[in-house]
Amino acid sequence: MLSGLKASLPTGRGAPWFAAATFANAVGMGVYYPFSLLYFDAVLDSSLTAVGTALTVAALIALPLLPAIGRLIDRWGPQRVLCASTAVRAAAFAAYPLVDSLLAFVALSVPVALAMRTEQAATPVLAARLAERGDAAPGRWLALSRAMFNAGFGLGAVVAGLVVAADQDVLVKVGTANAVCVAVAAALYLALPGGRATSTTKPVPDAQLTPPADVRSTRPWQNRPFRIVVAAGAGLWIIAVGLETALPVHLVRAGATPAWTVSVLFALNTVLLALFQVPVAHRVEKVRPATLVAVGAALHVALPAALVVADALPQAVAVAVLVAAMVVYTLGELIASQAVLTLLTGIAPGERRGAFLAFHQMFVGLANALTPLLVTVSLDRSANGLWALFTVCSVGIAVLMAVSGRTLVPPRTRQPAETVRAA
Repeated sequence: MLSGLKASLPTGRGAPWFAAATFANAVGMGVYYPFSLLYFDAVLDSSLTAVGTALTVAALIALPLLPAIGRLIDRWGPQRVLCASTAVRAAAFAAYPLVDSLLAFVALSVPVALAMRTEQAATPVLAARLAERGDAAPGRWLALSRAMFNAGFGLGAVVAGLVVAADQDVLVKVGTANAVCVAVAAALYLALPGGRATSTTKPVPDAQLTPPADVRSTRPWQNRPFRIVVAAGAGLWIIAVGLETALPVHLVRAGATPAWTVSVLFALNTVLLALFQVPVAHRVEKVRPATLVAVGAALHVALPAALVVADALPQAVAVAVLVAAMVVYTLGELIASQAVLTLLTGIAPGERRGAFLAFHQMFVGLANALTPLLVTVSLDRSANGLWALFTVCSVGIAVLMAVSGRTLVPPRTRQPAETVRAA
């Protein structure tokens, strides 16, 4: 297994630095994210509603600034932008304990939200740049990034959870721990070799990535294939954030399963994502990405369907059904999320990749800001209605990608159907 994993990893001077920077950044996010509301509540001594509203407002203010960030990524390069954004986020979290009003809190949260979206846009661009200088397809670098993020996030969340459970007074130090981890990531990005492509660089041949010239519009909203992938990615993000937010609340309220079920399901999801992201990406890299998105989106249906039937099952059976559904859902997440990134970086013109991915992050950020509101309103009315909505969204994405798949692959590089089926 280890030899197979090693063969799946990208090679090149930048691989260890890229993996380490992503991991350090993710550890900080894992320490902070699960306890963010409690942390800000402890710092501000304000209500959770006020804190949540302030964070949503800050996220929405940051979104219109993303096109400018995309232009900076294209002009300065993703490595410099990542160094700057992580440094800004580290400084902001170090300053949070000094905030004494909601207005100052919003003012400090806007650059944090912008930095987080910036990192999501710049990291795939950096992965593509590094792939051009190495001997691996961009998909492997993207898979390495996702694997390291999930591993780091899981480790940070577990450590923070244990520490907070032992002593809740350390909540005010969550921001400091996050600032330290993010500062380490900034230093690692700064030391990363090979992050800038040169004119002599030859991209790695990948029939699934190079878009035809007639769809290479310089504006992302005018590029129809890119718009299709953005819609699919935003839909998948809504499902992921929605389930992550709604699943704990529903399981605790319904009482059909033990309280530890939530922890088991999230731990299972995190471990599978961390261990199998790179091997799965390696196994399916010859399959058309649009097909993978369609299949992965269809597999997302497993978890909402299991949540519908779990309430009517005996406790032990309900737990088994939810665990099995989480495995299927995670497999769909492994396949679809990776393929969406592959399509986004492949369809976007190389010299405009930053602007294109920043455009994508506008919709991801909007989904991230509004989905919790959708979940809370829906759970107060009908949980089954929310699961049905996620199911319809999953099926809609699968159908969209199945129908549009051939338009996302250039005619000159389409593989015969027998080759695709064999892969």
